[in-house]
Amino acid sequence: MIDTHCHINDEKYKHDIDIIVQKAIDSGVKKMICVGVDLETSEKAILISNKYEQVYATVGYHPHESKDAPQRYIYELEDMAKNSKVVAIGETGLDYYYNISPKSIQKNIFNEQIELSKDLNIPIIMHNRNSDKDLLSIIESSKLDYGVVHCFSSDWGMAEKLLKLDIKLSFTGMVTFIKDPIEEVLKKIKLDDFFLETDSPYLAPNPHRGKRNEPAMVNLIAQKIAQIKNVPLEIIVESTTKNALSFFKRLNN
Repeated sequence: MIDTHCHINDEKYKHDIDIIVQKAIDSGVKKMICVGVDLETSEKAILISNKYEQVYATVGYHPHESKDAPQRYIYELEDMAKNSKVVAIGETGLDYYYNISPKSIQKNIFNEQIELSKDLNIPIIMHNRNSDKDLLSIIESSKLDYGVVHCFSSDWGMAEKLLKLDIKLSFTGMVTFIKDPIEEVLKKIKLDDFFLETDSPYLAPNPHRGKRNEPAMVNLIAQKIAQIKNVPLEIIVESTTKNALSFFKRLNN
């Protein structure tokens, strides 16, 4: 399995990251992608990826942090992305649920990172919360066709529009405790259009809900998706691993 989105650069792992990475490997996680949300966490993600063979990194500015992005942040992200273990730009996107950063700033920072991902020909990881309309509009206007909406929780209508634009989806532990509308999406989505992720330390799947999540728990997400799609677990593991290796090309380095 591949955990395509985790935040093991978070402070919650500072005392036991060696154990967390080893537990993931022991549970069948072949590779994991540690995601940056600003310059500091992006740099930390790279350091962790350099320490552990199975860990890769992304560099980006999350919509929450976008209001604090320094003037030349995009050049720093570009420089960081030269590291061979950086597999994507992000996490970026839009979040209209919290609106920690003004919408106009979120959009600007998102658009700039889309252009960076296109210039570098590496994928972009997108956050989307209560912002379907604007997210879709930006993807369409920028002609983005190499990205993934992580922690997907919108309905099939939104999923179908994104998939038609060649945007992939990934699913978290939410699949174990939220039925609508995720279950319909999972039943209808093709096996080659999605990935697995934990979004650790958040969204721990049942029966661990409310506890600190970790990459080892990705197997619980795979099990639930196999159940929803009514296919053997091995099919979900095989297809999502193949999808991730094909999409995040630097995972093969």
